[in-house]
Amino acid sequence: MTRLLTTSFLALGLGFGAAQAQVVGDIDVIANFMTDYGLPVEKTKDSDGDPKIESRIEGTNFSVYFYGCDVGQPCDSMQFSAGFNLNDPLSMDTVNDWNRGKRFGKVYIDEDGDPFIEYDINLDFDGVGAKNFDDTIDLWRVILGQFRDHIDW
Repeated sequence: MTRLLTTSFLALGLGFGAAQAQVVGDIDVIANFMTDYGLPVEKTKDSDGDPKIESRIEGTNFSVYFYGCDVGQPCDSMQFSAGFNLNDPLSMDTVNDWNRGKRFGKVYIDEDGDPFIEYDINLDFDGVGAKNFDDTIDLWRVILGQFRDHIDW
């Protein structure tokens, strides 16, 4: 019986520890993780009034948009997004080459021919773990570097 109680308390303790390490759609928690990663963070709002974070990584400005943000509830997803103002419009061949060859980082061209790259993250239900979120930020850093090379930025 003592062993069963000890095992139950250990499992309960591990469960609490894991829950505390989860990143859910709370902009303050996400901003803290980004700061801990070494990124500058400016919390703002997007045009719909949803939370937004402005940041910079390896010389590239980017935004973090939040979606499904019901009042008093965490947001259920977020998106990293970076745009690049080019002197000449980016070709669809270059965009298609990227989208066909890369698993992460969807690219599109705006009305001026400038590319935007986006990376979506689901935070619904249990969110993502702290280590996974740290890895997500690192993957975003890699994606941006590869994309800058791809467009000769």
